[in-house]
Amino acid sequence: MNTYSTGVLELAKQIGLEPEHVAEGLRLACRSFNHIQANTGMTIEQFRRVFTHNRHSIAIVANIAMRRAGRRDDALLLMDIYKASVGIAPYLPPIHTGIGTLPEYHDHPQVRDAIRILTAAGLPPIHTDGVHELRPGFQVLPDTTGHLPGFLFIAPDPGAKGRTGFAGGDLGYLAVMRWAGWGVITERLPGGLYAVCHPSHRDNPFPAAPTS
Repeated sequence: MNTYSTGVLELAKQIGLEPEHVAEGLRLACRSFNHIQANTGMTIEQFRRVFTHNRHSIAIVANIAMRRAGRRDDALLLMDIYKASVGIAPYLPPIHTGIGTLPEYHDHPQVRDAIRILTAAGLPPIHTDGVHELRPGFQVLPDTTGHLPGFLFIAPDPGAKGRTGFAGGDLGYLAVMRWAGWGVITERLPGGLYAVCHPSHRDNPFPAAPTS
């Protein structure tokens, strides 16, 4: 019977794969970086610990694991989301007013971060003039009460349930934001919204709701 490390099990849960695919991804990634281990004098175990606590390295492991599982499109998607979340995408298209959120929230920096991540995952944003819905899609809203700094609320696009893969279904929104390093509330809120928390505010409590 195989036993897997906590890190392998957690990553497998996060990206929706069996642990053996993640363990194989880690083995292949470490093998690719053997020259680093040889040149630093670290033991294999020390190298694995450093490697698996670095976000970029974790993204590489996840990419390889997805490919080993035969999910090439999702492998590419994980890297696109990761790059958007850390701002290293080669080209970040401008977010025009009324795309992904109401015009009055266009300049909210965390709203813009979330829209960029979700669109990198291939999820369609709403187009609105603030009164009329010009094109259906997801909508990101900030907390306007001032009681929940760092929290945003996401209304999934109407076609979410029909999609498959890593970002498919309503819960795909939570999978994408969790992979991008945001905190998520796993229970749906009134109005069909999901709540997510910017990485810089992840220690903030959300009243009467479980977090992951």
